[in-house]
Amino acid sequence: MPKLKIETWDENEILRTVSDTIKPQELKQYRSLAEDMVKHIKNPDNGGVGLAAPQVGVNKRLIVVSLMKDYEDENFRTIAMINPEIIEHSGETCTDTEGCLSVPGESGDVTRWSWVKVTFLDPEGKKYSLKLENLAARIVQHEIDHLDGVLFTDKVEEKVILQK
Repeated sequence: MPKLKIETWDENEILRTVSDTIKPQELKQYRSLAEDMVKHIKNPDNGGVGLAAPQVGVNKRLIVVSLMKDYEDENFRTIAMINPEIIEHSGETCTDTEGCLSVPGESGDVTRWSWVKVTFLDPEGKKYSLKLENLAARIVQHEIDHLDGVLFTDKVEEKVILQK
């Protein structure tokens, strides 16, 4: 697998661009990218729980998310979602600290919905609908924001610079 290059917020305007929908006839073309992104996130050396195609320089609506209950969860799946869309969400919100592979060295508190219902296609083109809660819901919302040209820093309540 070729090593994916993660775009950072100060290098590439693609992170501020709304991503294009993947058309049914394009699914096959993005299957290997989806697989590479899943492998990247599953590799603990890379330090991420989600990844969006714009973060690797591709302006398409493709994300990879770890469906974690919390940070102690060791029995979770990491899946690719093509053209994900939040179709329903909770009225309640929760605030937690987020970081991003494309904004290295920064984190901050972001308020998001407590649960979301998302529809998407898998890389084979099969349609799914999932209701996600807690951390999995947060990860999906963060990654879908990337597809809309939004970074967590746009929503952060108080930014924290991490010391390396």
